[in-house]
Amino acid sequence: MTEILFIRHGETDHNKKHLYYGHLNPSLNTTGINQLKNTKKKLEELNEKIDIVFSSDLNRCRESLELLEIDKNIKKNFSENLRELNFGILEGKTYKDIEKEFPHYIDEMKNNWRNFKAEGGESLSDLQKRIVKKIEKIKKDYENKRILIIAHAGVIQSLISYYLFCNLDGYWKFKIDNGSITKMTVVDDGFIYFNYINK
Repeated sequence: MTEILFIRHGETDHNKKHLYYGHLNPSLNTTGINQLKNTKKKLEELNEKIDIVFSSDLNRCRESLELLEIDKNIKKNFSENLRELNFGILEGKTYKDIEKEFPHYIDEMKNNWRNFKAEGGESLSDLQKRIVKKIEKIKKDYENKRILIIAHAGVIQSLISYYLFCNLDGYWKFKIDNGSITKMTVVDDGFIYFNYINK
């Protein structure tokens, strides 16, 4: 049995300002730091012994991982493949900014959200393919281990939707809060279930 714990990074000021940001690299704000201190306590209460850690290489995930104070003898791996969706030229914009500066995008963002791709960015379909490929490799390489993954809301929502629906249909049906924990279990025959989401 393989268990994967996904933790979303803590809040940043970009979250607070409701900006579209995926590959931008802000640090956690005070709220985000406190969220991860609480997550550390939750993780201790759950008594989940971690064997290996993977994290997005962006600051907000690195800082979140540091605050969890995972045993220094446990290997930590950082990967670009666990990054949030790349919003391209929309990075750092609010929805109002996009309405004003890129009005031609609005219709497609609403009606073709699975495949919509801003210039220089990627679509949610691209994100899901990238993330699933990475998780499938981790699952294979670390069978029967308990794996901790520090990532982003879009990453975790994409994975939940993939493993429950085999597509993006469930993407908007799950709320993943900053600092929350989601646990996925892979049983020996490959069957997957979620023990909890957004704890």
